[in-house]
Amino acid sequence: MSILSNCFPMGLGTSRFPIKNANDGEGIEESANLTLKALDAGVRYIDTSYPYANGGAHAALRLAFKQTKIPYAVTLKVLYQHDKTADEARRRVEMQLKSLGIEKAAFFVCWSIPSYSQFLEIMSNGGVYDGALRLKDEGIIDHICCSLHASAGDSVKIIESGAFEAATISFNLANSIQTLPVLDAALKHNFDVAVMNPLGGGGIAQNREFFSFAQATGEDTVMAALRFAKSHPAVKVILSGLNNKDELTENLKAITEKPDEADTERLLRVVKSVKDIDGYCVNCHYCDACPAGIPISELMDKRNRLLFPDIVSQDYKRTDSGLLQNISLFQGDLTGENEWFPDSCENPCIRCGLCEETCTQKLKIVSALDDLYARCKKSGFSLNYRKNRLHELTVGKGYKHVGLYPKDRFADLVVKLYKQFFGEPDFEWIAFNSDPNMWGRQVDGLTIHAPDDIPVIKPEIIIVCNYAYQEEIYNDLLRYESGEIKIVKLHRETDVPWVF
Repeated sequence: MSILSNCFPMGLGTSRFPIKNANDGEGIEESANLTLKALDAGVRYIDTSYPYANGGAHAALRLAFKQTKIPYAVTLKVLYQHDKTADEARRRVEMQLKSLGIEKAAFFVCWSIPSYSQFLEIMSNGGVYDGALRLKDEGIIDHICCSLHASAGDSVKIIESGAFEAATISFNLANSIQTLPVLDAALKHNFDVAVMNPLGGGGIAQNREFFSFAQATGEDTVMAALRFAKSHPAVKVILSGLNNKDELTENLKAITEKPDEADTERLLRVVKSVKDIDGYCVNCHYCDACPAGIPISELMDKRNRLLFPDIVSQDYKRTDSGLLQNISLFQGDLTGENEWFPDSCENPCIRCGLCEETCTQKLKIVSALDDLYARCKKSGFSLNYRKNRLHELTVGKGYKHVGLYPKDRFADLVVKLYKQFFGEPDFEWIAFNSDPNMWGRQVDGLTIHAPDDIPVIKPEIIIVCNYAYQEEIYNDLLRYESGEIKIVKLHRETDVPWVF
């Protein structure tokens, strides 16, 4: 059953609201006014979550909702890494309803599913999906949806399961070839799609000349990119992350005005232009018979991302161009069960040249693999690197308490990998978080503590696990550092995130 077909074609994305922090009253008011303008313009679908806009998105929406009677459809998101049971999903929903100042919501979203295996865990008895079904039965939510960050094959399987009524999927000029099979499957199963990242996390807008091949008559690159993202018939809503009124006006014009070029013609034209980019791997799989067992077509497909300048989310808050390239190359590869994540950064290529002989595009695959593994080594993208890093930080130090700050997906992965590498620790994990709503809660067997508990508990070391806000958190925690408490960063300066 189609649930987005009658939606206004533009949705409001709230992650880029101009809010500095949860206490930024001026930014919250400005964002509330931006929301009201979007609602006045016809927007109804509002995509949000509790950490968006530096933790202030919900406050802005709550303020806006108090000032309007215009109907809207808002998302409530539950991330499996944080909430694994039906009861935990309910608590997360109740917390979001309270922070938004509403009693019910249109969309429950199983947020950021990275693989089919995690989808099965979400669907297990007493799991998140069961919680969503109960909330729907009680009329607290109307529809059960998801956002997908899985491989194309896994995403198709999740869509075909019939568990969800719609999905949020990334689709833009840079990832179009990889995502088209997912959208085709959605269309086949009458499954609605809301598109996130139509501008590639800002990268397309930052590289307008490079992506100008997408333009039709009378369009600039941003307008062309937004219209391309809407050109597939499975796509019903384009999420527009807004920072100011000018962006609202520009995006509304791109999505609502009828262009001269038909959607079908645009889709075919732009996809062909992407395939024609010099050095682009068309993923024909003729190179797959590698005697060293390297998944060459998968790796060359990933390297396509390097052809697009600066296509990486601004949320990572990094400026080094080489690091941004590596984040773009490796992002999304850690948690998907079918994604490539090497045990070691040593290149297993035997330089037989078979892959280059069979390549229809005559790509220099051997040198590309050399570069890729060198990037793995520089950016810490391997299982052995993470093992060595955890050993360096925690093993054999005689610690009794090891702090993790904040308690999030990074911290969860640290605990998981430690057990995988070294077994049960001879110390106690202590979790900290700045969110007062989490203080005192038990999550994955760990009690969440407030930052002010640090001098009382006195963990010998606190590992700053977050990536985007690593420097801010580290500098803030330095006030607790002493001869008894050491503050360290999980990520080195050249590392890509342990979790994308």
